[in-house]
Amino acid sequence: MRSPPLPKHFHTSKNLRIFFINDGARELRIVASKKFFKLAVTRNKIKRQVKEIFKNNNLFLTKGSFVFIVYKPFVELSFKDASVEIVNAVKLSIHNKV
Repeated sequence: MRSPPLPKHFHTSKNLRIFFINDGARELRIVASKKFFKLAVTRNKIKRQVKEIFKNNNLFLTKGSFVFIVYKPFVELSFKDASVEIVNAVKLSIHNKV
């Protein structure tokens, strides 16, 4: 069974695209495609980084899910640069009430 289509994204860059789904669940979904990242080690590292950024900056909402689609240039970012981009995008979306 296919999941419903994603709503319009609220942040896009060459590194990632972020969607917000107001579905009542409090989740963080991260898509690191095998097309861009051949090794599972790399895909898992990206997922751990994004989760750590969310945890350290307390970005989880009470309701709603974030969906991250990560692209190849994300690997070249340092943890600090990735953190700045994600935090700014998510806080901007929360401020604009997605």
